[in-house]
Amino acid sequence: MSTSKGKEKANLARMKKVMEEIEKTTDDFDLIKELHELLTMSYPSSLKWHIIVFKNEVDKSLWYLEDIRREELEIEKMNPGQRIGSNDELSQVSKFSEILNAFRFGHKMVYDTESSQYKLSKLKASRITRSNVFEIPKSMIGNGKLQWSEAVKQKWGEDTIGQRESLERGICN
Repeated sequence: MSTSKGKEKANLARMKKVMEEIEKTTDDFDLIKELHELLTMSYPSSLKWHIIVFKNEVDKSLWYLEDIRREELEIEKMNPGQRIGSNDELSQVSKFSEILNAFRFGHKMVYDTESSQYKLSKLKASRITRSNVFEIPKSMIGNGKLQWSEAVKQKWGEDTIGQRESLERGICN
């Protein structure tokens, strides 16, 4: 029988693998369900603060993923005639109604100073990308436990609560 630390290590490793698989596929319903099941398990040897931050970051990533999924569905629904071809030329737009009609995924409005007009330009990077959706939660999983990574420090600040909790555990045990 494995210990609670062994189970925690295995669950976190599986969670990281599931997150990586979600980023690579569009058929992710079962993977998201498995991720939710893994999140509901108890993690006795992890610090409570780290669990709270980790679950919060996973939830934010899932919300962002839901937006990406909506955009993917919108692109699938578009007629082939509605999509703009691969040409990188700017198309001229003069009225606000034309701006709304000219909007396409993967394009942005650019102001051309020569003609004093707004023009539609193709984006170099796609707006809908699944890669690195779970960047912060994956960075927290290390050495079989949750840890405060550099990405989390930039977003949440220093880990004073986790350090205090760790100190209290050391005193009580």
